[in-house]
Amino acid sequence: MKALLIAALMFVSAPAFAGKMKEIYIMTTDSILENFGFDDSQVQIDDYKFVTVEGEDLAVQTTVRVYYTRAVYTCVTTFKKTEHFYDVKNLRCK
Repeated sequence: MKALLIAALMFVSAPAFAGKMKEIYIMTTDSILENFGFDDSQVQIDDYKFVTVEGEDLAVQTTVRVYYTRAVYTCVTTFKKTEHFYDVKNLRCK
């Protein structure tokens, strides 16, 4: 019975976690598009992964490929934890 209760809790919490992950994905993408001044038809954003940045609450590293110039950037978007979720704090691209 205890195992069934734990399984039920895991099942219920999974959609909430997935929704938060999707929101981080959207916020990261929007931040990059704003920074470059492009829309999503001009760049390809890949390799979303969480990284550790000292002094930051959350950070996501991405690879940005610009179609027309063939430029490739590695970007790190940092987030600050708020009362309810996260806000984009900074974006650095190399």
